[in-house]
Amino acid sequence: NIFTSNNQGMLFALFRHPIHRVVSWFYFVQDTNWRRKKSDLSDITIEEYFKSGSGENNWMTRFLSHQMTKKPTSDDLNVAKEVLRRKCIVGLLDEMGESMSRFEKVFGWRLNTEEDEECEEKKLQWGWAGKHRHASIDEGSIVWNLIVRKNEFDMKLYEYAKILFVEQGIYFHEKVT
Repeated sequence: NIFTSNNQGMLFALFRHPIHRVVSWFYFVQDTNWRRKKSDLSDITIEEYFKSGSGENNWMTRFLSHQMTKKPTSDDLNVAKEVLRRKCIVGLLDEMGESMSRFEKVFGWRLNTEEDEECEEKKLQWGWAGKHRHASIDEGSIVWNLIVRKNEFDMKLYEYAKILFVEQGIYFHEKVT
């Protein structure tokens, strides 16, 4: 057994604002389906998609609470929060540099060559091949509000992740550096 009371597992997660994640996923799937000549999403707007009852629904809360098939509850949100609090080094996509620094410290990752350093710098500056570009969704718009309603628990989980990021930052600056 690789996990024991002295050698417990830990995970890291890089959190993205749930609305931005959902919107990006929609356009990515729409584009890749179109390129493969599948037309499931090719002729539908994101607004139509969410109005139809489709669309991501609290995926992160479901995943962390291991409740992928039922409608999530406040209890599931609390389980997801507890998993993050107890087991996760939280990173934020909006704080990519600081997040990567923390992951490297905790997991002992090393950049051994100049090429490694250049690669990391490129990734931190969003310079990766295949990055999917799409229109943004304005906060407060119809689409924004449709997505928020379907992802109420993920929105709360994201806010909690931001709090943990700050709290863990205190630990990193006191204990790890």
